[in-house]
Amino acid sequence: MFSFTIFADYFQFVLMDETSQDDFSVIWTEEALYRMLAVAPLAICPGTLRNVDVAVEIEVLDRPPAIDLSSWDNAVEASLSVPSGRLVVMSCTGYLPDAPRIEVTPGTYQVLSLAGGIESIKNEWEPADDLYRVYLWPGAAREPHILKRWQRADA
Repeated sequence: MFSFTIFADYFQFVLMDETSQDDFSVIWTEEALYRMLAVAPLAICPGTLRNVDVAVEIEVLDRPPAIDLSSWDNAVEASLSVPSGRLVVMSCTGYLPDAPRIEVTPGTYQVLSLAGGIESIKNEWEPADDLYRVYLWPGAAREPHILKRWQRADA
């Protein structure tokens, strides 16, 4: 597992193929906001509930993970193409040449994007126990699908 602290500028972070030219300004649709995950051909942008540094974990597997969703607040499946074999993890306003990379076998990956500890957030600027984890494993491209959706308790 790879662990990072990423600045969640604009309440998101980015996982993308190193060669991605995807336009992040057009993938944050109402549907993407609803599921907390924006998806492009060579990039995904998990949404966060805070606009500060957040804990991010990435795990690359050879098969789907066995996950107990009861311990997570939000869960969305999608897919991501990584033709270069270099997966970049960064803030949406980060500097690409300095961003960390994860070496993977080139190809298409299934994605499970999870958000947990959201209820510990009192406001977007204070420390909290939220965690954002993304699992990737080889598989065919598919449309995003919500497995579990978090909703604010006062909504």
